[in-house]
Amino acid sequence: MLNVLVSGLGFGIIAGAFSLINVLADMTGPGTIGIHGDSSNFFIASAFLTLSFVLLHTFWGIVFHAACDRKNYVAMSLVVGSHMLVSCLTLVNEMRPPMYAASLVPCYIVMFIMMGWAYVTAGGSFSNLKKSVHCSGREEYALN
Repeated sequence: MLNVLVSGLGFGIIAGAFSLINVLADMTGPGTIGIHGDSSNFFIASAFLTLSFVLLHTFWGIVFHAACDRKNYVAMSLVVGSHMLVSCLTLVNEMRPPMYAASLVPCYIVMFIMMGWAYVTAGGSFSNLKKSVHCSGREEYALN
C-alpha cells in the first residue's frame, strides 16, 4: 500500500507542477492579471485548485489500486468518473466572469469524499481516527 501512496503522491506532485508552470506562464509580464478584465482572484483560485488536485491524485491512486486488486469495476469507474467530473469542473473558470466558487466547492467536496474512501481502503477506521485525535492508546506506541 505504501507504493500506491508514493506513486499517487508523485503523480499528484507532477500534475501540480505542470499546473504551476501554466500559472507562472500566465503571470509573466508587468501587471497582466486584472488589466484586460481578468479576475484578481486567479492566482489564489489556481493555488487551491492545484492543492486539491495533488491530494486527489493521491487518493485516486489508493482507491484505484485497491479496486484493481479486488477486480471491483464499480470502484474503478467511480474513480475515473470523479476524475472526469473534477477535471470538467475547471472549465467553469474559463467563463467571463470566472466562477471560481462553482469549481472549487464541488472539487473540495469530491476531495473530502475521496479522502474518506482512501482512508477506509487503506485500512483506517473510525476507532483508529478517534484514538489518534484523543491520543488514547499512546502507551502502546511508547518507545522503551
